[in-house]
Amino acid sequence: MLATAKKHFVKLPAPVQYGLAGLGIYALYKFIFKDPQDKTNEQIIKDSDKELKEYLKKYKLSYPPSQYGAFANTIYESTKYGIGDNYGAVVQTLKKLNNNADVVTLVKVYGARQNYVFGIPAGEKRDLFTNIKAELGNEYGGLTSYRLDQINNDWKKKGITYKV
Repeated sequence: MLATAKKHFVKLPAPVQYGLAGLGIYALYKFIFKDPQDKTNEQIIKDSDKELKEYLKKYKLSYPPSQYGAFANTIYESTKYGIGDNYGAVVQTLKKLNNNADVVTLVKVYGARQNYVFGIPAGEKRDLFTNIKAELGNEYGGLTSYRLDQINNDWKKKGITYKV
């Protein structure tokens, strides 16, 4: 098998060989040295697991587990592109959360997701709070940050200790 692959590799033009070798080295590099943002996202998910265990002792989830996936997808689809974002849907979705367990469950289900500008990946993958702050807090020089205040005020009334 290896000998056959080597025989076919040697027959390839030199630029293709260099390209394949470069891709192999890059893949090995990415495997050995993880992106710091990926490590941060993994840590957020691990921390949310611990927090969720504690909050589930105190609170009951307001929705079935599959609903949090739908909430995460609504938020992601409403913010993933550079044009046509629907911030009102994000605010309404986050206002549906009723306690800390709901928030942590949504953070965990959301994970880290890639945003795009004109179909091209833009920046690093972002966790839920980072994405919301970047999209709702910094848009148009902070003019949409009033939406963050709406979410934070709603959560404060419900006793949710998290802030976006």
